[in-house]
Amino acid sequence: MLLVLILAISLAGCFLGGNVKVDKDGNIIIKDKDNHGNDVVIGEKKWDKSKMHGLDSPKAKLETSLISEDGAMYGFSGMKEKDAKEYIEKIKSAGFTYNAATLDDYIFNGTNKEGLTVAFAYDKENGSGSIMSSKGEPPSDEDEGEGAVIGGTDKKWDSEKMGGLPDPGVKVVAYWTAGSATNYSLEVIPSFTEYVEKIKDHGFTEDVNEAEINDLYVYAASNSGGDRITLSVGADVSTITFEKQE
Repeated sequence: MLLVLILAISLAGCFLGGNVKVDKDGNIIIKDKDNHGNDVVIGEKKWDKSKMHGLDSPKAKLETSLISEDGAMYGFSGMKEKDAKEYIEKIKSAGFTYNAATLDDYIFNGTNKEGLTVAFAYDKENGSGSIMSSKGEPPSDEDEGEGAVIGGTDKKWDSEKMGGLPDPGVKVVAYWTAGSATNYSLEVIPSFTEYVEKIKDHGFTEDVNEAEINDLYVYAASNSGGDRITLSVGADVSTITFEKQE
């Protein structure tokens, strides 16, 4: 509930001069105007699907809200962990997959092809969170699928995004993709010399750069098509970056 309370106090503090009323359920509702003269409503616990870019209400109790000309923000509580994960997938399925970013499984931000953006945050410790919609500039086609996945528990190795390289067989710590590059951070690969041979077997044997300094080993090479792979293995973490030749 802490996140919801902070959100409610912050929103109310911005519009204390507005028209304040209490509805039949005892909810305090503030109606005012923003700096551009547009109507702003704070405190209503009714989901506005049109303001939320067509998304359905999450399986949670709505605690507070801010509805404006350009979008909306809701604070909620009582959401189950599985429902939070499913809701993020619903956001993605609705097309918010441009410049997307995910943090620790429960924080997601994404834009659709019209430039409409949704930001979702969930605290699994107490079931509270927030969801916000806004409007921006339409992204380019190259931005689809862009973004980062940091932390979390359900990341998996994707060979198709890594030039066909096999799963190194260790836990994925973090993942990101940007433009033509994809990167995985993993736990240390114990037999990394064997994995280097697998990299070579997949054709990455041109323009080789190989170095070993103290606890750090690096192998970088390209294939005949110009794609490049860089493997680095340190004392605590391994990273593999694949860059697709455009």
